[in-house]
Amino acid sequence: MKKEFPYKLYDLIPSQETMYLMFKYTFSKQISQIPTSFSVDKDLDFELMTKALNIEFERNDSLRLRFVKVDKTIKQYFLPSFKMSKVPCKYFRSVEEQQAFFEKDAQTPVRFDKGVNFRIYFYKTANAGNGIYFNVSHLNMDALGSMVFYMDLIGVYKALVKGEELPAPLYSYEEYIQKELKNVQEKKKWDKHEKWYTEYFAKGGEPFYAGVHGPEFLEKARIKKKNPNLRVPAAYNPLLDKCSLITGHIGTEDAERIFSFCKERGIAPESLFMLGLRTHCSALNYRTNDVFMMATCSKRATVKEKRMSGCTVQPIQVRTIIGEDATFEEALGEYTSVRTQLYRHMDYPYITARDLSREMYNYNLIQGPACMMFSWIPVPLDLDSYGVRFEFKTYDLGRYFTPLYAICSPDPKDKGINLNYMYRIKLSKKEQIERLHENAYKVVMAGIENPQITVKELLDMCESNLK
Repeated sequence: MKKEFPYKLYDLIPSQETMYLMFKYTFSKQISQIPTSFSVDKDLDFELMTKALNIEFERNDSLRLRFVKVDKTIKQYFLPSFKMSKVPCKYFRSVEEQQAFFEKDAQTPVRFDKGVNFRIYFYKTANAGNGIYFNVSHLNMDALGSMVFYMDLIGVYKALVKGEELPAPLYSYEEYIQKELKNVQEKKKWDKHEKWYTEYFAKGGEPFYAGVHGPEFLEKARIKKKNPNLRVPAAYNPLLDKCSLITGHIGTEDAERIFSFCKERGIAPESLFMLGLRTHCSALNYRTNDVFMMATCSKRATVKEKRMSGCTVQPIQVRTIIGEDATFEEALGEYTSVRTQLYRHMDYPYITARDLSREMYNYNLIQGPACMMFSWIPVPLDLDSYGVRFEFKTYDLGRYFTPLYAICSPDPKDKGINLNYMYRIKLSKKEQIERLHENAYKVVMAGIENPQITVKELLDMCESNLK
C-alpha cells in the first residue's frame, strides 16, 4: 500500500511554473536562483541573529516551502517548522575576498529539486561591516520576496536587541498560493485575456529584435536563413548563456531629481529607465520605432500581500511602437499605458502568453523578440528607524537565458541608483553595455530636464555617443 504523503501538496502557481521551466530546460541550473547580500555598518551579534533567523522561519512560510515529485509532476508543500541550530559564519580579510567567495556561491546551483532551497551565511569583512548573504531558489522567492525577508529579519533582530515587540506578522504565502490556484481554475476569465493578447501581439505586425549588441547578429541570421526580412533571430540559444556583470551608478543628486520627477507625475521609476534603455536600443538598430522588452512584475496587489515573501513575479512583454515625432513626455505616457494594460492581464500566465506569440509568428524555442529583461527592486532608502546604514548587493549568476538582464534598484549607501547589467558575453561586449548605460542615463536626465524634447532629438544624442 502506497504511503500517504504527510503534508498537504499543492501544484505550482504560474509564477513558479515560469521559474521551474527556466530551471528544467537549461544546462545552467543557477539561472533560477537569487543571490544577494545585505551589509550593515554596525557589529551584529551572530548568536542573536541566529535566534532572529529561527523566528523568521516561523513568520515567513516561504522559507519552509519544499518541493517533491509525485508521479513525475513537481509539487510543493510547507513544513510546519524549521530551525537552524548553527548558521555558517565567514570572516573575510578584504572586500575582494568576500566578493570572490559569494560570486562563486552565486554560480553554484541551489538545487531545490534535491532538497536545497537556500544557502545563508553571516559574515564579517575587515573595514567593511557585517552582513547576511542569502542565495534562494526562485521558486521560493522572487527579488522582492528576498527584500521582504531581509527587512523582516532585521526588524526581528532589532526587537530582540531592544526587548521590543516583534514587527507585525507577514502575510501567508500558502494562502496566496491557494488563491492563485483558484484563479487558475477559472478558465472562463482566460478568454478575454487571450483576446487582448492576440490583438496586442498582432498590432503593428511581427515584432522586431532590437539587440543591445546592435544589428550584426540579426544580419548574420538573415544571411544564414536566406531571409532578408527576418525580424527575430535565435538569440536565446542555451549554449550561449555564459554571462558577465557590470554595474552602472547614478549619484545622489541625479537620483533625487529622478525620484522627484516620478513622484510629481505619479509614474514608476521603472518606466523611466525602460524608456532610456529602449531609446538606446532603437538608436543602435536602424532607429527602429518598435522595441520589445520583458520586465518582471510582482502580483502583490493588496496591502497585506506587500508584506509577504514568496514568488509572485512573472515577466510581462512590453512592446512599444513610438515615432520620432513623439516627445519624451508622450513616449513615457505610452510606456506607462502599455505597462498598465499588461498589469490588468496578469492573471493570464506568462508561459501561455509567450506560446501564443510563438504560434502567431512561428517562432522556435530559442527565438524571441525581447532584447532584454528588466527588474526594478524597490530597496528602501530610509532605515533610520532601524538604527543602521546598509548596502544591498546582487551577484553575477555566470549564466542567463536572455541576452541581457538589467536589475535596477535604489542604493541605500549614498541614496543613488544602481543598474546591474548581466549580459551574454557571446552576444555583447563590455564596451557595448557601458554605452547602453551611458545613453540610457543621458536620455533619462535629458527627459527630466525637458519633457518636451523629441524622440528624434534623443536618438540623435544617442547616436552621437556611439561614434
